[in-house]
Parts: sequence; C-alpha cells; structure tokens
Amino acid sequence: MEQIPPSEREFIHSISSKDRKFAEDKKLKFDLRLIDPPLSELGIEQAKENQKEVNKLDVKYVLVSPLLRALQTSRFLFEKHPNKEIIKFIVVPMTREVISSINDLPNWTLKKTREEFEKIEGMHYDFSMFKEFPKPDLYFLYSLNEEEAKNAFKRIEEEGEENYVKTIQKIMLEKKVPGHQHHCKFETYYNARKRGILFADWTRKFIAEKGIKPEQVALVSHSNFICHMTATEFNDYGRVKVYSKPPFAIPYSFDLNKVPSP
Repeated sequence: MEQIPPSEREFIHSISSKDRKFAEDKKLKFDLRLIDPPLSELGIEQAKENQKEVNKLDVKYVLVSPLLRALQTSRFLFEKHPNKEIIKFIVVPMTREVISSINDLPNWTLKKTREEFEKIEGMHYDFSMFKEFPKPDLYFLYSLNEEEAKNAFKRIEEEGEENYVKTIQKIMLEKKVPGHQHHCKFETYYNARKRGILFADWTRKFIAEKGIKPEQVALVSHSNFICHMTATEFNDYGRVKVYSKPPFAIPYSFDLNKVPSP
C-alpha cells in the first residue's frame, strides 16, 4: 500500500470489516499511478494474435475509444490489415469506458495523444470530434447527466483543472456507502445506458451517411460500455442483467438494430 498517500491509507484502516473487499479493490482502482493505463504485454500479444481474424474483415472505418488501451488495441489489431492504407480510425469520445475507477480516466493532453497516433506510418487517426468541447481534455464530463457534470466541473474549477483526477477520485470516495463492499461508480448505470443508445443511433446515421455496409465499421471500445449499449434487461437499480457480451479480445459481430433509438 506504499503507493497510496497517507490520508488514503488512514481511510482504508478506518473502514469496517464489511468493507475490506472495498479496501483491496481500492488499491488498484484508486492508485493514481494507474490512470488510463496502456496495454499490458499480454494485451498487445492478444491484439496481434487476432490480426488474422481481423484481416478477413472488409473494414473501412474503425471507431475507437479515446482511452489509451483502446487506441493501442486498434493499432495492433489493424497494423497489418490489407485495407490499412484506406481505413479511417475515428476517435469517438462517447465510446469511452464507463467511469468506475481511476483506470477509466484519461491521463493525457489531446495535443500529445494526437501527435503520438497521427505520426503512425500508414494509419490515419482522426481526432476532429474533440473540437466540439470547450475543454477537450475533460471530454468525458460532457457526456454525464447535467447534475453530475455540473458538480464535477464546479469541483474541478475550485481545486484546479490540473488536479482533475484527484478531484474525481475524491468524488467517488465520497459516494462510498458504509457497509457496501464496492465503491460507487462516478458515472451512473442509467447514464452509461443512455450513452450507449446515443452512440448506437449515431453509428446507424454514420453508416447511412457514408453509404457503407454495417460490417464495414468496427468498434474498439470497452466491455462495460458495450454491455450497457447491448443490454436487454436491467435490475431495479439500472444495473445490466442481460447483455450481449463479446468474447474477450476476439472479433465479434453485433446487430445495431437491436439497440433502441433514443
């Protein structure tokens, strides 16, 4: 626990025995060294192992989450694709992961990330969708519900934009309910579902505007986001019960028409 600041170690030691699972969870999900982590060696290996399957797909557009692990996955998956020179990799803000830990927050400036991925030879990454945000580096806050976003922006303004990760860490810890084993997600289940539906609708329109087949569009995103987008049944708290879960790190086809319109 040396990596956790003294104030947070004190918090862990003060919680009840019922919350010990939360304390263990916190070591990984709230460690500030693990913000927006890159792919592990295993992740890179899995992406490269699936190149053979991906190369069979007649893909023209790849929609990618802005988080580093997704951007890297898209690179390693498609770096040997026969269509690589014509594929457009569009970085879509709303495909980010559901924010349930520090790992799901971006730890980069838009300029630095653009430079890194735009210089990859033979691969064309488009970050133009970020132009719509007054503060592009805080893009993930704009797709929260109004109350959540307003509170987060207010706290970040008060505590300094350069400290936004620590501010959001505090907000999540403040939501912790005594006796509950897990921390509270920064983003509600309902908001994650709404975002998934909006993205599916945006993608249907994108396919129609481009005049392409649905199978010519690929998505590189995250399990939680995909689960909420494809969910067909929820419990009373809005948590997903039944969903279409893709096999881990394996190309997976899904019918967007199964997702309802907003």
